[in-house]
Amino acid sequence: MKKKVFFIAALAAAVFTTNDVAAQTPEGGEKNIEVNFTPLGGAPISINNLRLRYFSSSDMAFRVGLSIVSNSSTDEEIVNAGTPTELTLEDKTSTFGLTINPGIEFHFSQTDRLSPYYGAEILFSTVSTTETDQFEDPGNAGSSLESEVTNPNGTDGTTFGLNLILGADWYFSEHIYMGTEVGFGFSTTSFSDTESTPPAGSSVTTPNGSNFNLGPNFNSAIRLGFLF
Repeated sequence: MKKKVFFIAALAAAVFTTNDVAAQTPEGGEKNIEVNFTPLGGAPISINNLRLRYFSSSDMAFRVGLSIVSNSSTDEEIVNAGTPTELTLEDKTSTFGLTINPGIEFHFSQTDRLSPYYGAEILFSTVSTTETDQFEDPGNAGSSLESEVTNPNGTDGTTFGLNLILGADWYFSEHIYMGTEVGFGFSTTSFSDTESTPPAGSSVTTPNGSNFNLGPNFNSAIRLGFLF
């Protein structure tokens, strides 16, 4: 708690001491990199959703957001320990996710520090998960059998969407800003089938359907970025 209070105090001091610094909003030709900023979170700065922008002019910017998630875990179990049929069994789970958000922004007349804007972005996202489990072959001690399940939770799939956005950047120092953004849009997700493949016999496929969402959305993290 003391660390969080100290961090907020340091940030406030940094902001208030920039009153004499000439902040600068984009004039055209600048590039921008942006991360999520959550000062009260466990990880104050996060790059799980990285955004790049290019200002073609002072009132127009092209943007693209990118998020990649890749996780893999393995659990091991030893059976028949200390015997000739000792066997190490592994249960593996792997997940891969990719999200891309290309878009465009139109900035209103700017002050030296504030740059409000509106725009739109397209959403593409895909997630896939595979679970592989090993177990002892009951008919052949010391040997293992393996089963595999794709999309075990029924939540993997591909998402497309369109989002209208409204936001603002506040340049508290030269070329450095904090911002916030809200949006309204729709997205449709086609969920992947769940496919279970046993060691013997035919695989079983379970369809998971699709989903449609329409409504407002909001990024609770503060956007922190700089121009270069």
